[in-house]
Amino acid sequence: MIWVAWRQHRGEFLGAAILLAGLGILLLTHGVAMHDAYDRLGLRECHLVFLAGTDQACIDQVMAFDDKYAGLPQQFTSWLPFLPMVAGMLAGAPLLAREFEQGTWQLAWTQGVTRTRWLATKLVVVLGVVLIASVVFAAGLSWWFEPVDIQRFTSGKFNHAVLVFPGYVLLGVAIGVLAGVVFRRVLVAAAVVIPVYLALRLPIEFGLRPRYREPLTSDDPDRIAHGWPIDDITMGPGEGFPPVRYQPDDRFWQFQLIETTILLGITVVLLAIAWRLVLGRSAPKAPPTTDGGRAGAVTVTA
Repeated sequence: MIWVAWRQHRGEFLGAAILLAGLGILLLTHGVAMHDAYDRLGLRECHLVFLAGTDQACIDQVMAFDDKYAGLPQQFTSWLPFLPMVAGMLAGAPLLAREFEQGTWQLAWTQGVTRTRWLATKLVVVLGVVLIASVVFAAGLSWWFEPVDIQRFTSGKFNHAVLVFPGYVLLGVAIGVLAGVVFRRVLVAAAVVIPVYLALRLPIEFGLRPRYREPLTSDDPDRIAHGWPIDDITMGPGEGFPPVRYQPDDRFWQFQLIETTILLGITVVLLAIAWRLVLGRSAPKAPPTTDGGRAGAVTVTA
């Protein structure tokens, strides 16, 4: 069964390998040079001063570095939030919808392999490959973005960290799997992934994330600059820095764990529904015999 699942989905696995290879080329060509320049110029400490806006020389140096190296990573962050949705369309939607659309489920369910083993093997193989690829991809992105995105709570760094990014990828794939079971058409299931994924992701990212923990309040610009300001900062002429609610930088991994737990919880629910729908279907009946009678029903153990 593992070999069959691998053969059926080798196109999706090849696509993941090509994506990782492309990222590797970017890391070797652009990322290594960028990190080398960042360390050689000693911009780590200068970046911290830049956030507080207290040293014009550091501000000029950091801005010159960003002008040279930040463009390509920033372009990536503009479309990367949609990558988990694409994974759901290309890997999740065909996983079971193709079996129903082409009728191959009838052959699978009349073999010696039980429906439970057939379904479990397909899910484990595909989800396992997707998980490994997404973790490797997120780790590479996190390393690449580090010099140009020192604030950890920015969307570019938070959304593509090694916990949350794989969580969103698995969520997208689970949406595709369930849509494939419900609609039994690959294109329809792939289309359904888009609105469902956005309907789940947007409230989590923009509604729940800022409220995972009660924000702190401070009027210290240096402390706020290193964290995640929740309120907009407005200052009039001659006014001091106003009190601002913010999430401190040391809550980054707490927020990562909280959001990943939410994503995995939704993923498990979606896959459980798909599992129940598949195993609840009636087993196919055997075709009529040549002598006019009918062969006994094939019994398939779930």
